[in-house]
Amino acid sequence: MQVGRMRYRIEIQDYKSTQDADGFETREWMTVHTVWADIAPVSGKEYMASNRETAEITNKIYIRFRSGIKSTMRIKHGDRIFEIESVLGDKRSGMLTIMAREVA
Repeated sequence: MQVGRMRYRIEIQDYKSTQDADGFETREWMTVHTVWADIAPVSGKEYMASNRETAEITNKIYIRFRSGIKSTMRIKHGDRIFEIESVLGDKRSGMLTIMAREVA
């Protein structure tokens, strides 16, 4: 992977709980990392669900190696949301490959 291909600014988000002023716990997506990435579509499919045509696209997202990225997190790029399916890290090459499904 060429570092020059990392032209997308993405946010890696985790689902965190916080307390509001009244002491109630709320859970929301919070950005934990903002990094440069390359997003490459790998496969896609269309199917019918609940009488609605649905598209599902699987992507490979490449970033510089960073520990602590888990499949419970998600990635946001502008209006696009990606659910992380797996994280493949190679510390020696300094790259992290994330397999993610785009949520429509």
